[in-house]
Amino acid sequence: MSTNRLIAKFNKKFSLLSENERSSLLKKNIYFSLLIKGFSIIISLLLVPLTLHYLSVYEFGVWLTLSSIFTWINYFDIGLGNGLRNRLAESFASGNTKLGQIYLSTTFFILSLIVTIVYLLFLAFQPFLNWSKILNADPSKVADLNKVIIFSFTFFCLNFLFKIIGIVYSAAQKPAINDLITLLGSLLSLTTIFILTKTTEGTLMNVALVFSLAPTIVLFVAYPITFQGYFKDLKPTLKSVKPHFAKDLMNLGAQFFVLQISGLIIFGTSNIIISRILGPEQVTPYNIVFKYFGIATMAFNIIITPMWSASTDAFAKSDLQWIKRSMKGMMKVSVISSFGVLILIFTGNIAYHLWIGNAILIPFKLTFWMGIYTIILLWSTCFSTFLFGIGKLKVQLINIVVVSCLFIPMALWMSKSLGIIGIVIALCITNLSGAILNPIQYYKIISGKASGIWNA
Repeated sequence: MSTNRLIAKFNKKFSLLSENERSSLLKKNIYFSLLIKGFSIIISLLLVPLTLHYLSVYEFGVWLTLSSIFTWINYFDIGLGNGLRNRLAESFASGNTKLGQIYLSTTFFILSLIVTIVYLLFLAFQPFLNWSKILNADPSKVADLNKVIIFSFTFFCLNFLFKIIGIVYSAAQKPAINDLITLLGSLLSLTTIFILTKTTEGTLMNVALVFSLAPTIVLFVAYPITFQGYFKDLKPTLKSVKPHFAKDLMNLGAQFFVLQISGLIIFGTSNIIISRILGPEQVTPYNIVFKYFGIATMAFNIIITPMWSASTDAFAKSDLQWIKRSMKGMMKVSVISSFGVLILIFTGNIAYHLWIGNAILIPFKLTFWMGIYTIILLWSTCFSTFLFGIGKLKVQLINIVVVSCLFIPMALWMSKSLGIIGIVIALCITNLSGAILNPIQYYKIISGKASGIWNA
């Protein structure tokens, strides 16, 4: 069967084919993202055994815990990134690039202030923090931990600031370009780690520098390409910073911020709990299984991510029929992806053996429950992406605040009796409510029956 016939069959099956520009852009991004993310998945999978070969399991577990902590930096934007994405998408929909430049410049200015303050506070408190104790890491097994943290934090802060590049492409309904930027950073990391395995002894410092510096280099190259080329009318300038626009960004951003922080509590503390309760070496099998099922979530996100800004555009133009058709397709994709997850569950042991050999034992129960968690997440994300796009967040806010308060005590309690598996079961329980409430809100909104918090 030819490529064109396969694409036509895909369009027909998932109801994504439409003659308007929005659908055309959506399809193009899905196809290009499939290609780009396919390479990203391969690189991500290759990095695990390569890094494990370079470091000890213990050091690798420490780095995984550290990197999960550093990703918290992304939440310091107080939701401005997602707020900017929606406002930029609305500006593109109305053709008002001047307004878009004001929103972008104002956001970039605020983010610059935030990252500067956070970095200075970090440098001030760093000498008083005992990271070996915080991470439950044996200093004799991990050299130069404080230096590793300082260097890594520096580059993570720079990545935080220049992430607006990806936001612009996503808002313009071109998330495939954002995926390409991420892919290039991963490819640079893979190439450098491979060279290091052939030329140097494994150290945590080398790994930290590679993984944190590589994305920064790619973003520095992408900045002039973006704002002196494709989106030169949006280039951030000081004269375009309008403080009174910050209020609008902050109002929307504050809701996203609460969602982000609550999500951080649920998703970002697992590595720390495992490291503190069970030891850093137990972080490694947990993350291997998490990354294994990341194949399914990444593949699903390739298709669902363009729906965010496309939904913003369609809702701003009251094109509810397009939303209905597209969401039906996304729901079908979610169900099919869930069947794919079931296949991943029952082929897990074979996949682990081919992937990382016999270096680490992965219990089937861990694979099973991580698969169940992934299925719950796929269904919930199918609807939350649409709700994010149109800015109807209150139900999700209430839900995620409640479940985030429950997650840590539940995870601590269950990990003591069930180990890592208890933490994954806690993830399943806390995400189940979103998988129920999100579709209810979607159907209320799309049918015109939403009122009160369901329409806020």
